[in-house]
Amino acid sequence: MGVAITQAASIEIQASPETVRSIFLDFARYNQWQDVFDIQPATTGQSPVDLKKGDNLRVNMQGFTFRPHIEANKQDVFTWVGSIPPLLWGTHHFLFTPSTETPGGTTFVQREDFEGLLAVPFWPWRHSFKPSEPWARFNAGLKREAERVSGRG
Repeated sequence: MGVAITQAASIEIQASPETVRSIFLDFARYNQWQDVFDIQPATTGQSPVDLKKGDNLRVNMQGFTFRPHIEANKQDVFTWVGSIPPLLWGTHHFLFTPSTETPGGTTFVQREDFEGLLAVPFWPWRHSFKPSEPWARFNAGLKREAERVSGRG
């Protein structure tokens, strides 16, 4: 597919990866702690915990709606892929890693790898391509909620 552009945002959370992942997968409660993503399984009644590779989502990110498919739903990563072939493919990863900085905590990372014809014009700016403000808001909301739930915030 050619050139790939990667965008990432991370945050340290004083809660276990299991707690952070549990809150992350509780899509129905998203509006209680953040205003960036509205995520729903495409199949009504399907639990986010049970999503598997190939299942579809309905995602709204501040008015932009798309229907990615799940690439991974594991203890340490939740990944979807959305595309506008051949213009752009985006692989979005949410990583839940035991922190090396916060004892008992989590390093939460959102990372998107963009490929396709539209990625090429961005190549010269790849090092200055910064995560969007909405990702930082989502990460901060997840941190507040996870630390509140775990009694550490």
